[in-house]
Amino acid sequence: MGINTFKIAFEDGTTKSISIEIVDDHVCKYCADEITLDQIKKTIEETVGSNQITNINKVLPFINKYRKDFGLDTCLKKAHFLAQVTHESDKFNSLQEYERWNYRRKNKATGKLVSLPGVFNNTAIEFDETMGKSLKEHLTKIFAIKDDKDKVLTKTNDEIKKLLLDNKVKVVDKKLYTNYQQGEELLKEVKEKKKKEDGTETEVIKFKIYLKNHSHFPIPLLSRMYAPYTGDIRRLGNGDELSRDGWKYKGRGLKQLTGVANYEDFTKYRNSVTFPDDTSGKIDFAKNEDTGNPQDVKKGNYVKVAEPIYAVQSALWFWNGGTQYSSKYAVEHAENDDINSVSKAVNSRDTDNLTTREGYYNNARKKDAIDIVRHHTDIYDNGTDKQKKTSKAYFEKWKDKDDEAKNKLEEINEADKAETDKKDDTKTN
Repeated sequence: MGINTFKIAFEDGTTKSISIEIVDDHVCKYCADEITLDQIKKTIEETVGSNQITNINKVLPFINKYRKDFGLDTCLKKAHFLAQVTHESDKFNSLQEYERWNYRRKNKATGKLVSLPGVFNNTAIEFDETMGKSLKEHLTKIFAIKDDKDKVLTKTNDEIKKLLLDNKVKVVDKKLYTNYQQGEELLKEVKEKKKKEDGTETEVIKFKIYLKNHSHFPIPLLSRMYAPYTGDIRRLGNGDELSRDGWKYKGRGLKQLTGVANYEDFTKYRNSVTFPDDTSGKIDFAKNEDTGNPQDVKKGNYVKVAEPIYAVQSALWFWNGGTQYSSKYAVEHAENDDINSVSKAVNSRDTDNLTTREGYYNNARKKDAIDIVRHHTDIYDNGTDKQKKTSKAYFEKWKDKDDEAKNKLEEINEADKAETDKKDDTKTN
């Protein structure tokens, strides 16, 4: 609050000074509080295991160190951020994307079967050269070649690849890459003509090609999942399946940063700002380490994004400047307390889990966590008229879901009524 004085000049040469009182917005006294382990546990809500506690304790010091400068400077932003990273990190169970996918994977929240992202099909397609090269080391684990008596014929990976290509075998591709345990499936009987004793020809089975039960293959799986395809709108920037970019730039960090384009953008952002007490210098997180072996994909700066310090930094980059929804970044939607828009800015394609993300926010905003009612109560009791209007709207919004909000709204309405009655009495008298 302060007094600003302005001098106005008139056409006749005279001047007049006018003083205007400037009323600053009230700052909630709880907004500057550090985020605590207990608040994160309350956001998760269910029993929290030792692995989760370990991960939380690794990232929490960095979250609190950076919160004031990187968009976690209000109670609302903190609550929304916790909700999103709780979901993205599978409740702080992992700082990088899981590599195990079951063929019939189900969404935990809805119970529906989950479609694999990207180019994967639900119908049979012809086995092609890309699949053959990508899965070359695993073909003997995926396929069985049998004779007409169902005796297994020993074949090498190269021999199986040639048989599959030569005989134009069709298969649902996701059955090849994921953990498949649906039982042996006959894909094709390959026949040949043989002469009978009477000189006539007959068609007999030469061999049969079966799909076997097998585990998943992480590097080929994620490489195919995040490879570009016709009509792809994900803008990941990855190369094709054989480049292995899909695995290299898989989801890592609290936000699960995915795709080389995002790794490059995070690199540019981090190298242009200052994270307090970070002395590690500039890092190119998209950089490969050339080992001379194109299959040696596990060596590169991209794996660093799963380290606690960069897991937090990458999440804060995305929070403040990743992707937009309705022309706003996640941090802007958080300040407007719009959970649906925050979720879509963080991951617009994850529509099956909007309810899950909302659930985490509902936990984070409660009295025993970030306590957004307390935040708005402090704002309403001490803020400007504009701030009071915003806080009252919050209580209106949550009155049917939150007893604390309902009680505060009733208190406000009673006070407003008393003030109105007092004015009416004054007029009457």
